[in-house]
Amino acid sequence: MLSASMQSSKKAILGLSRRAFADLAPYTSSPPKLGLAAVIARKRLVRDEFRDMIQNTEALEMGMHRITVGDVLAKKEEGQRGAWLWIDVHASALSAVKEMTRSNVGALLVMKKDVLDTNNDGVVDGQELASGKWDDAVAGVVSERDYLKKIVIKHLDDSRVSVGDIMTGKKHITVASTDTPVLEAMRIMTEGRFRHMPVVNHDRTMAGMLYIGDVTRMVLAEHHKEVHRLRDFVSGGY
Repeated sequence: MLSASMQSSKKAILGLSRRAFADLAPYTSSPPKLGLAAVIARKRLVRDEFRDMIQNTEALEMGMHRITVGDVLAKKEEGQRGAWLWIDVHASALSAVKEMTRSNVGALLVMKKDVLDTNNDGVVDGQELASGKWDDAVAGVVSERDYLKKIVIKHLDDSRVSVGDIMTGKKHITVASTDTPVLEAMRIMTEGRFRHMPVVNHDRTMAGMLYIGDVTRMVLAEHHKEVHRLRDFVSGGY
């Protein structure tokens, strides 16, 4: 089922095709057709090109619905997926904002270091981090908005306030799974007016953090492909 915008695009292109109808020449190796035969040949050419364009446009829309949050994360480099962008629940708010600034992100996962550090050596390595589950190792999310509303506006000393005191607890957070359709994730983030969504694997371990910028870049890229496809069709290069 095509969206309203795609249906409008089809109608516009069909109108262009009809207006340009008299100037179309059939691609054929046989002798040039004249009169009614030429009209019929050109009509068939337009029909076939338009049918191909519709099929590819429908495939594009269906393709966007098949893209998952996991697909978006997989396109990012390993270090950019977000699972490593975390901070301990007992760290200071100052440490959190420094980490967000250094990493150029707007939110961090807040995790429980004492749960992640299974061998009690004081260091959380990559394997321990990867095994940390949403249900027990994650405390919530801390964002720039949390920092502004709960530290800056109240004129508190961010070095004396813990991340756990300003974070958004996980019971108030919507979490996505790696197989959540990315358009569904975009809808949830837009309606909820938040820009970050934690992502879990099927076993509830952390897969990363989805940012609204990741989603909008993907949607824009798909729409750019559609625009180029329609432009090629109109110009006769499709």
